[in-house]
This record gives sequence, structure tokens and C-alpha cells, in this order.
Amino acid sequence: MADIDLWQFVRRASADEISRTRASFENADPFPHAVIDDFFTEEFFTRLQQEFPQPGPDYDRFCIEDGGQVGTNYANGQPSTFPPAFAQLDALVRHRAFREHVAALTGIEALDYDPMYFGGGIRESRSGTFLPPHLDFNHHPRTKFHRRMNLLFYLNEEWQAQWGGNLQVHRDPQSGGEVVHSYMPSRNRCLVFETSEHSWHGFDRLRLPPGQSRRAFTIYYYTEHRPDEASVQFHNTEYVEPPLPDRLEPGYVLTEEDVNLLREMIARRDGRIRMLYDIRAQLDARIRRYSIFKVRTMGFRMAARLRRALGR
Repeated sequence: MADIDLWQFVRRASADEISRTRASFENADPFPHAVIDDFFTEEFFTRLQQEFPQPGPDYDRFCIEDGGQVGTNYANGQPSTFPPAFAQLDALVRHRAFREHVAALTGIEALDYDPMYFGGGIRESRSGTFLPPHLDFNHHPRTKFHRRMNLLFYLNEEWQAQWGGNLQVHRDPQSGGEVVHSYMPSRNRCLVFETSEHSWHGFDRLRLPPGQSRRAFTIYYYTEHRPDEASVQFHNTEYVEPPLPDRLEPGYVLTEEDVNLLREMIARRDGRIRMLYDIRAQLDARIRRYSIFKVRTMGFRMAARLRRALGR
């Protein structure tokens, strides 16, 4: 897609609407974010819905979780496998005209597209899934650019409040911060927010009827620099797991739902521990390689000095 008609895919917004969205974004509490409804044109949105990946062998390979089992989340960040409508969406979000439109809506310019879709892409979550409050990783693993912007496009046909799955905007949960806003993943809705050291977010547990799921497409943008970059330290995604329910007190009789919840919490804890062990193993391997290199380098230098001394 060498050139595009932006408004063939994105609903045309007036200058006044763009100005209002930008003001809403910049003044949002507790960090810059905005909700834009009816984001895509109806024709393009319908195509995205119709071509959303369907269950099957190819679908299942994007649902593999720790332990090699098919889980409740589909996460496809490989553009080469996208259906045609999503391939067009990929071409759209990488295009300069679209990135300039996002910059006009948010005030954050020089946004850089991520062809690796690291952490992004086509998403589908089924009943029982939730995402605890977290801060996203803040540097691209390859370019080391600053992650600055999350765009979440919701591709659900309908949504009801009792189904959960709302995108929740938090104050710092590590300090007991509360949910400030809760946004349903409504039809053709875009939620955009700045990625920062304060952008805590997650979604509450899905309680869906049979056949229903939470569908979305996510893209993250980067900038080479950011205004506060001197104070931003590299970190991976940081989760804060929810506490035990208040009902779990001495004398309380556990229900089957309680037991399942406790098993899930233990499994999530164990998964985080395995992840930390893996990171430690990778770090130890790097330290060993560096130590061996250092010893060999020192040995070469000492041998060279000895040769020079003997040569004298």
C-alpha cells in the first residue's frame, strides 16, 4: 500500500472532533488516554469482523501457553499470517498518514511503527480470562526506542456490562491505587493511551455466554526520544496480581469456585517464578560468556606483554 486514502478505512473526523479528542487525551486522569467510538468506516470494520481468525490448527498455534497447552488467549503478532483485511490494517497503521492522524489526536509526534508487533497484533480472549493491572515494557527489545503509544481496536459486535473484560485505568496498584475509569470493549471502539511509568491498566475477568469472546487488535508506537527519557529506566512488563478475595477468612468454607480461583492464582504465581528463573538463567549465561571473554582477553594481553618483555 504505497499510498492510501485514509478516510477509506478510518471514519473522517472534523477538525473540531480531533481538537476535542486531543484535549481529552492530554487532560485525562490518571494518565493521558482517550476513547474514540466508531473509529473505522463501517465497511472496513465489517471486513475485519468477517475475516477474524477462526478456530482450527492454525488458530491454535497462537494460543499455546506455558507448558505447551492450548490456552484461552489467541495472540497473533505475525503479519505474514494475517487475513487480507488485517493485512490491510497492518499497512494502514504503518502508513505515515495514519501515524500523523494519531499524532494529531494525541499531540505525540514522530511515532515509529513496529514491524515485529512485539506484544501486539490480533487478540482474542475467552471466558475466564483477565489481565491484572500492569505497566507495559517501555523500550523496544531491538531498537531500544521508547514505547510511547498503545492503540487498542475493539472488534466485538456487541458487549454487555455483565460480561466483564472492561479496560480498566488504574492509579498505582502497588500503593493501593484504585480503578479510575473502566471502558467496555464496545463495537468499533478505539482506546489510545500514552505508555509511561504511570499508565497502569488491565481488564477484569471475562464472564461470557457460550460462543462469545473478546476480540481486539493492538499496535504499539515508539519514538527515538521522549521528553523525560533521563528519568525512565528500562523495564519489562510489570504485573501486580490481585489480592485474595475478602471472603477468604478463618472459618469460611471454600466453594468449588474458590478452589478453582486459588489453583489459578497459584498457577499464575508459579508461571511468574518460572519466568524469573528463565531471566536469571539468561543473565547467568551472559555473565559466564563475558567472564570467559574477559579472562581470555586478559590472558592474551599478559602473553603479549611477556613476549614484549622477553623480546627486550
